[in-house]
Amino acid sequence: MQIHVGIPARMGASRFPGKPLARIAGKSMLEHVYQRSKLAKNISSIFIATCDDEIAASAAQYGAHVVMTDPKIMRPGLRVAAAAKTLKIDDEDIVVIVQGDEPLVHPEMIESSVSEILAHKDFNLGTLIGKATKEEFMDINEVKVVFNDENQILYMSRSPIPYEMHTNSNSRYKQVAIMPFRAAYLQQFQVIEPQKNELIESIELIRALENGDKILAILTNRSNVSVDTPDGLVEAEMAMLKDELFGSY
Repeated sequence: MQIHVGIPARMGASRFPGKPLARIAGKSMLEHVYQRSKLAKNISSIFIATCDDEIAASAAQYGAHVVMTDPKIMRPGLRVAAAAKTLKIDDEDIVVIVQGDEPLVHPEMIESSVSEILAHKDFNLGTLIGKATKEEFMDINEVKVVFNDENQILYMSRSPIPYEMHTNSNSRYKQVAIMPFRAAYLQQFQVIEPQKNELIESIELIRALENGDKILAILTNRSNVSVDTPDGLVEAEMAMLKDELFGSY
């Protein structure tokens, strides 16, 4: 069994066109994600899945392995699934999807996602989750997560869930877009038809929930700064300049 990291990226993001190549502390956001993901232990391969020649040309400058995918694919997980199929990744392997807008991803986050999915044999996919600030809890760009005592995700939403009146800081969780998949399931996931709630929320993993599949909630204490809009670049750069890994790649 091997571990692979797939990073989906495209220039046409509706909220922030050109986001993968936006500059943070002298490098593109996508290069930060790629170089930091490479630092994870026991990774067999890492690739960028894209449909854009501009991204491929930029990635070639720092030696990234790029897999070109159909521009009609809109969902990041499906883009990585298509790339994994092209690469003929074995069904027994693990594919960790690391979103291209997570410039402060820490290699330990990838490592823990792998160890947790391997330890929970009855789950075919998972996602990291972290504590959300009150501001993040109210932000529609942040995906909120509700899970049970067995760390099984019950629902995900852009709305503040659970209900704010009865929610304190210990109950606010957000998705961190680092998602381990068993490779065989990733290919199954690719052909599941999207249903009502995925389309309403515009959250890809709801596809699994609506199909009756289980998602493992993997808690991380590592802070992250997802860049959803141009304003997020300033926050990401401030955090990057203080980050322990910055300057090591």
